[in-house]
Amino acid sequence: MKTEIGPLFFLVFLFGFSPAFSQNGAYINHTEFGTMIGRVKVWDNNFDPRINFSFQTFNGVKIDQHHAVGFLVGLNTYPSFNLVPMAFGWRGFLEKGKRNTPFAGFDIGKGSAILEKREVNEWSETWYEGGFLVSPQIGIRRNSKKRNHAFTWSLGFKRQHAFFYEGVRDFFGTTNSPGSNLPPGFSSVREESYVFNNLLVKWGVMF
Repeated sequence: MKTEIGPLFFLVFLFGFSPAFSQNGAYINHTEFGTMIGRVKVWDNNFDPRINFSFQTFNGVKIDQHHAVGFLVGLNTYPSFNLVPMAFGWRGFLEKGKRNTPFAGFDIGKGSAILEKREVNEWSETWYEGGFLVSPQIGIRRNSKKRNHAFTWSLGFKRQHAFFYEGVRDFFGTTNSPGSNLPPGFSSVREESYVFNNLLVKWGVMF
């Protein structure tokens, strides 16, 4: 988790200087809210439907009239835990001089479990970690009359990996031999791997 703090602060630092980019019209912000629709495994290979919350804000720079690149950060809720997506993003626009125009997006990065508390007791520790994410989307952008902002509606897909760990403490120091794959201080670690496939339905504002 500590390795995720640096990239998160970097994104916050970068977004803090976004007004400097907006002075020459190169800066772009795309903030979206929505739902993630999918399934969750419950027992004996049975699945229940789930609907979770998604928020993200993309901050970037326009390369030209049709392309923008940048970084995004946000919050995604999942059953039992939350993840903070941190990713590189692309936005593409098909400008036609009309108020309603199509756009597309693609994000790739990692979900961070930085908001999740590490549970510690006398015998064991449990914690979550985020993993790889990828998310394409397509949508419609409706420009304001002055064209200084726009509203967006989009459909997308997000594939998010995540992990749960339960480690049993090593009280006798017998398992952490050289070459061991176990984290220091543990006699065993159980890993659960999750893959969430999400249909995204989002509404947003673009500046």
